Amino acid sequence: MTLRYNPQSLEKQVRKWPVFFSEQDLHSDIKIRLNQMLGNFSDGLINPFSVELPFDEDIIYEYGVDACRLAVINANYSENSQNLLEPSYKWIAKLHEYFIKNNNSERFNPIYWLDALIQFQDHIEKRNSDRLAFSFVMKALKEAPPNACLENREKELIYACLFPFTPIYVLSNLVDSNDIIKINKILESYNEYICVKIALENGGWHWGVFNRNEYKDNPIKELNKIKWIKKATENKKIILKDVDGGIRICF
Repeated sequence: MTLRYNPQSLEKQVRKWPVFFSEQDLHSDIKIRLNQMLGNFSDGLINPFSVELPFDEDIIYEYGVDACRLAVINANYSENSQNLLEPSYKWIAKLHEYFIKNNNSERFNPIYWLDALIQFQDHIEKRNSDRLAFSFVMKALKEAPPNACLENREKELIYACLFPFTPIYVLSNLVDSNDIIKINKILESYNEYICVKIALENGGWHWGVFNRNEYKDNPIKELNKIKWIKKATENKKIILKDVDGGIRICF
């Protein structure tokens, strides 16, 4: 990695790779990348340059395709995306700086990144909300930034969370265009954690990530570490029911 985030250099590198598939619509592009990670779509380079973005070519060149994608996503596909170009560029630059310079001795906490990853299918495919899916990635970067001493599985976890949104940055750091990271592989490598589908008695489903042994010993205690659950269950007697592959919290 270079010391400075340089989207023009990264795009030049990725343009050399053979293209497997192209998609012009950004949301469709994101969904296909997610399905590659789920193993539901063939591996190979989905052309990140074919997506139509609402900016002039010189703007796209200046900020880079990835930053332009984030601007559109964070604007929720509205006309306000132009105003989000600079913050989107700075967000990727900050991410890159963490990878290069941050030698923090504190242990990297993967829970926030695992939480982001398991939310993707619900938000991208079922709810068509790329912005909400990416908000979990932004939260992960804020709460658990990477550093220069990450293990391979930790890098793969972060790259997987970034891949649907900033594919050029991710692809430029992978070995080759066929090296698509699979979600199941990542979850298996983090077997010490458990991903749990959760809902209140009459509420919709959400996901939570917990230490597997601690959750097994005291699931209610672990569930109450999530703020919205603690608020809803405070001073109430609850029971946990196994429903539809998840846990429903009943009063």
